[in-house]
Amino acid sequence: MRRYLEAGRLNAPRGLKGEVRFSCWCDSMEFLSGVEKLYLDPEGKAYLEVEKWIPRLGTVVFKGYGDRTSASSLTGRTLWFDREDVPLPPGSYFNDDLIGTPVFDLRAERTVGRVLSVEERGGQVLWEIGDGEKTFLFPPAPAYLVSVKPGEEIRVNLIDGFAPGTED
Repeated sequence: MRRYLEAGRLNAPRGLKGEVRFSCWCDSMEFLSGVEKLYLDPEGKAYLEVEKWIPRLGTVVFKGYGDRTSASSLTGRTLWFDREDVPLPPGSYFNDDLIGTPVFDLRAERTVGRVLSVEERGGQVLWEIGDGEKTFLFPPAPAYLVSVKPGEEIRVNLIDGFAPGTED
């Protein structure tokens, strides 16, 4: 599992006091509101210290970037957060933790592949599942999803024909 996960991208400054518009790639900016450091690289080598989160405006202010000119130097940067800075409730997981997890179809009584990616399309979460030859998109809806153990196994009930090789 990766320690540093993508948080979002910094856009143009807002106002004159160092606020930067932030496109959050997490569930919400509130999810990151307790995070004090955002990293400039996926290895966590360089970071920015958060001075203030302003979720209602979709902006963030960093220490040392208190004016529009310095804040504008951050435009276009992707930021990462340390997973250890964001405690998750029991039973929750980061989407990133699903990558590589085997998916077992209880109806077909076989593994249908591994999670290759997690995507959002039109407000719906879809898992791309593949077996090395074929891939398919799976909506992790309660009607199909039985259990999730990131890194170990995901158990599902697929309808006939949903995944390659599950046709009657």
